[in-house]
Amino acid sequence: MGVQVRSRRRASRAVVVAVGVPVLVAAALAALAWRASTSAMHPPPAQVPWSLRDFPALAAQEMTVHSSTGVTLRGRFFAGRTGVTVILTHGYGGNQDEMLPMALLLHRHGLSVATYDSRGSGASGGAVTFGALERRDLRSVVDAVSARRAVDPARIGALGFSMGAATTMLEAAGDPRVKAVVDDSGWSDVRDWLRPRTLDAVLHPRHAFSPLALELAERRTGTSFMGLRPVDAIARLSPRPLLVVHGARDDVVPPRDGEAIFAAAREPKAIVRVPGAAHGDTLAPGGATASTRVARFFVEALAR
Repeated sequence: MGVQVRSRRRASRAVVVAVGVPVLVAAALAALAWRASTSAMHPPPAQVPWSLRDFPALAAQEMTVHSSTGVTLRGRFFAGRTGVTVILTHGYGGNQDEMLPMALLLHRHGLSVATYDSRGSGASGGAVTFGALERRDLRSVVDAVSARRAVDPARIGALGFSMGAATTMLEAAGDPRVKAVVDDSGWSDVRDWLRPRTLDAVLHPRHAFSPLALELAERRTGTSFMGLRPVDAIARLSPRPLLVVHGARDDVVPPRDGEAIFAAAREPKAIVRVPGAAHGDTLAPGGATASTRVARFFVEALAR
């Protein structure tokens, strides 16, 4: 009788182990994925190598935008000599300081410029949704900028970098108030940038862009962003002009994304392929985006 009892106990313990260990492992992975999703939605503060103090020629007017999504966005407005205005949207993990070199160049050409911290970045509220809600935030920025006395609402353009470029394309395609767009290093499909790998859910559970972390981020924000594809929307921008700028050595958003956007867009369109440029090099002072070519594009597109 004692032998049978001991056998039953051993069998019970084996069942507990067989069931309990996988449950504990799954719980641990879920906890790590939850933390990873938080990191994805709230990236660490940006380390931009310049600030407004480095651009004394730019006189900033503080701007607050109450988005239709319910978040408050903090931005700046730099009044130019004309009513032509360009709205600049920074990339993932950045802030509006990222766009100052372009703001200076455009301002030197007489254009007004608006910059802002995207949701979940800088001084703005909310959480990052990789374009799902950012496009609606941008629409609210267009609303606010259009209402300013110094702005001609019929002559507004937009430029974005990386995720900001994807956001800009997604919104501008359906917003006729945006009369010209520059896509700097934007992705054609969000998956080309996030690159979620199924194995990361187990091998790298702390990875902010693992499939499980991204799914949790979608659930937590009440959005769906894994299907965001500017390449499917960009044709609707026409007949408004598009300029694509992409570094040939970009290993964050592959150059093929810029090519795909350009191929899908309708005329008028142009592309600048930047030899030797990695992700972000186009943004720097003297880079391809902070160049006379881009300023001339907006002047020609928005001048009456």
